Amino acid sequence: MRLRSWFFLSLGIVLAVITGVALNGVAQQNADRVAAAPPQTVSIIVAKSDIPARAVLTAAMLAHRDYPKELVPNGALADEADAVGQTTLAPISSGAAVLRGQILAANGKTGSSLTIDPGKVLISFPTNDPLTAGGFVEIGDHVDVLATVTTGAGENPKRTQTTIQNLEVVQVIGPTQQQPQRGTSLTFVVDHQTALVLKYLRDSQATIDLAVRSRAETQDVTTRSVDITYLVQSFGIAR
Repeated sequence: MRLRSWFFLSLGIVLAVITGVALNGVAQQNADRVAAAPPQTVSIIVAKSDIPARAVLTAAMLAHRDYPKELVPNGALADEADAVGQTTLAPISSGAAVLRGQILAANGKTGSSLTIDPGKVLISFPTNDPLTAGGFVEIGDHVDVLATVTTGAGENPKRTQTTIQNLEVVQVIGPTQQQPQRGTSLTFVVDHQTALVLKYLRDSQATIDLAVRSRAETQDVTTRSVDITYLVQSFGIAR
């Protein structure tokens, strides 16, 4: 009886080993089959080199590239004909996919107005503030305008206040090798009223400085205007 028990136990072990080996073989075959299967790709249109904003796309600017199907960006174009003749709304880096939202049918027009939303205007703001002059203000930075203005007659007519806030720098215009005497100015896209405020500050000979704000700070801040009385009261300056 004991011998018979040992026989069935041994038989069970042998069958278990055989089953394990067989399952492992099947799993290995499936793994090899998956590894051997090439990933599915899709041919999309990419920029052959860096393309600036407001450029009319030509076939020479574009190329086809195979992308893994699961990595194709939303809005990517597969047909070159959908891109040629369109105008770019934003820069497209070399090798990047050309997306439907980055281009506009503008009948070959390339002006700055193509990238400005209704109700906004593009303005140039000349400035010689230290940060801009030192190269610390770059495209994409957000700045606040700090202005010292004369508010009237009297012994201490000047007031300093944060005025327009969170302006995005669209372009920095400065001297070039061809135009070494050209002044420095920043361009902003603003609403019509803000454009008037900035023009008044410039025309009124206000003293302007720019403060570069953190990219993480998007809300306007409330500040108190500063004059000599504020300084005396806040810092105990003897008069």
